[in-house]
Amino acid sequence: MNFIVIFIFSFLLCVACDRPKATNTIKLEIAEELEELDMSPEPMQLPKEVPEPIIDKSSRVTFLGYHQIITRGNPGEMRIRATKFRSQMQVLKDAGIPVISFSDYMKWRDGTKEIPENCVVITIDDGYDDLADVALPILKEFKYPFTFYLYTNFLGGSGRTLNDEEVRALIEGGGELGSHSVSHDFLVRAKRKFRNESDYEDWLAKEIKGSKESLEKKFGVTVSSFAYPYGEYNESLVKKIADAGYSSAVTVNGAKSGYETPLYELPRYIIHGNNDINWKAGTSFRGKGGLVGAQNIIRSSDKAASNSSQIKVWPENGNEIIDRLPKILADVSVYEEIEPDSIRMKVSGFGDVPVAYDKDSGIISWAVKSKLRAAKYMVNLSFSEAGDKKRHFAAWSFLVNRNVFYLPDYKQRVKAERSERFNASNDESSSKT
Repeated sequence: MNFIVIFIFSFLLCVACDRPKATNTIKLEIAEELEELDMSPEPMQLPKEVPEPIIDKSSRVTFLGYHQIITRGNPGEMRIRATKFRSQMQVLKDAGIPVISFSDYMKWRDGTKEIPENCVVITIDDGYDDLADVALPILKEFKYPFTFYLYTNFLGGSGRTLNDEEVRALIEGGGELGSHSVSHDFLVRAKRKFRNESDYEDWLAKEIKGSKESLEKKFGVTVSSFAYPYGEYNESLVKKIADAGYSSAVTVNGAKSGYETPLYELPRYIIHGNNDINWKAGTSFRGKGGLVGAQNIIRSSDKAASNSSQIKVWPENGNEIIDRLPKILADVSVYEEIEPDSIRMKVSGFGDVPVAYDKDSGIISWAVKSKLRAAKYMVNLSFSEAGDKKRHFAAWSFLVNRNVFYLPDYKQRVKAERSERFNASNDESSSKT
């Protein structure tokens, strides 16, 4: 046994002696010479086509519409005092709401320029000389761009109208020139004045295309926007505006504009000198830099946050309905006595609407007479309490699901929706009695 162990040990020792001896020397062989590098820089090759910018399409734009800015006389729906006009410009600045030019808005719509999330475009109609004498210095003070719409028959007329030099000063001062027709007549209903279709078409061509060409020739600028006189338009007129070479047209329907708003139906909030309903609606952006979030008396969905002066409305703010002939309701029963003559409601696409007021239930209502065609509507309501001049203001919007209209059970769904609406109103009223 010991012999076997000694034999194995001797064998392993011999094997170990056959291993090569270690060395600390490493021999490097370079197969070929390294190529000398050229350290001189070469210019970067830019792509031949610049990629299109990524545009945020979620912005909401308010178009404000003014007429006369006066220093004398009484304010009215179309006349605002210069002091109030200036204070409104200051409020925009203090609230951090940017004022952009109309052309910036159009560049955004073309997908070539970004605009702020919430912003304002200022427009001024007709061509009164106070635009140059009174409004322009204020707009220059705040460095606000603006668009002004002229109708050519009013230009250079009586002493209260703009003359050519003043128009040029307005353009040099940051104003963009738009057309307001030739005569400022109703362009649709004027048709009844003409004996035949061809005479009306000739007249309409002068009002639309003629005013554009006249202004462009006289002032050497491109006139690309049109303001419908009195806000009156229809589908046929829109086509004529586009065919005449305008790229946009503005209405008097109070609503915000977005990326998908029809360019020939851009809504405006017409600012009045004797009340603030449109000003407040136009400058409210649902808490995103808006001015009147705390003043809006629409009841919050958060019951804990609601207070005794807030009202309930139907359709509810932001909700979608299917009824295309709805009754718009506002329960103002939290107020002891409303002055009926002070109640005013405006609905986008309809303007001022005739409301009914039930003193017993405290319900203000308006029944829509023609089918709703838009996907979204804005409602503005204002009123005063008896013996109090202070006006209370409410603004809300609702959506319309137009697709349900074509389903076979549409009438049954509408009936159910109306039942829920009235039950909600009745429950609310009964809880207060």
